[in-house]
Order: sequence, then structure tokens, then C-alpha cells
Amino acid sequence: MHATEIDRMWFRAHPNREYRLRRQTPAEVQRWPVQPGPDFDAWCIIRRIDGVMELFAIKAGETWDDHDLELELFFDSLREAA
Repeated sequence: MHATEIDRMWFRAHPNREYRLRRQTPAEVQRWPVQPGPDFDAWCIIRRIDGVMELFAIKAGETWDDHDLELELFFDSLREAA
């Protein structure tokens, strides 16, 4: 998947960031080939340089650090797993 216009606007508002972490919208989640279970929340990481989006789900209520270095490492691990 690729970044949305809202993601591009977010990057313009945050020029020092290389990655964006956000929850996915219900419409985005509907495109998953297998829906995350009811105890999981769908998230995504967007990379500024090319607008590529990596999807993942974590247990509801858990969070992920929103720092570029950590997001870069996690983004790369998601790319390698695909």
C-alpha cells in the first residue's frame, strides 16, 4: 500500500520525520486479505522517501514507540518478512 494524501500532509507538517506511525482506518483494514482478530488493532508505518506503507496488527491496548530510528528498524523487519 502507499501513503494517503493525509499522510503526505502530515509529513509536510513534520519535515524532520522520516516515518509516520498511525492506526489504520476501517476502510484500509477492509483491504486486508485476512482481517485482524477482534483483540487486535491494525496499524501502519509510512516511509516518507517513497510513501510505502507497511501494515501490522498488535494486541489491542498495546502501543509502539513513535521514534524514527525504532520505526525504521521495525519497518525494515516487516519488509524482510514479506
